[in-house]
Amino acid sequence: TKTCTACHGKDGIKPIMKTYPALGGQDKAYLIAQAKDIQSAARKNGGSNAMQPVMHLVNDQELEAIADFLANVK
Repeated sequence: TKTCTACHGKDGIKPIMKTYPALGGQDKAYLIAQAKDIQSAARKNGGSNAMQPVMHLVNDQELEAIADFLANVK
């Protein structure tokens, strides 16, 4: 969680930089799809290259839990 909040802010709502996306409240399926695209390097825009070293450490179960949490942030 420290790695995530370092850029995306607490609960994914207030990123530390305007160029980082707010993740809190996003659709769960969207979050999972984007994370998987970052993991596989299919997504190469924005800060995706900075996310790859972190996202390759996240397994499918963890990704599901992270996306579920973020999707329920209000």
